Amino acid sequence: MSPDHPPGLDLDQLRGLLDRERPGLVNGPLTGRLIEGGRSNLTYAVTDGATNWVVRRPPLGHVLATAHDMKREH
Repeated sequence: MSPDHPPGLDLDQLRGLLDRERPGLVNGPLTGRLIEGGRSNLTYAVTDGATNWVVRRPPLGHVLATAHDMKREH
C-alpha cells in the first residue's frame, strides 16, 4: 500500500480523532507507514511533516487468547 494508506490504519479517521481530542496538534496532512518486524500488534510511524508519532493497533485478523492485550499496553 502507499504511504498515504498503510494497511490497517485509516489516516482520515486518525486525523479526525486527533483534531477532536487534541485540537491544533496536527499541522498538515498525515502520512504513515507500517513498521515491519513486530509480533501480534501492528505498529505505524505517522507524521504530519513536522511531528512524528507511533501508533499501535491490534492485529487485523483473529487474535489468539495469548496475544498481547492492547488495553493493558495503553
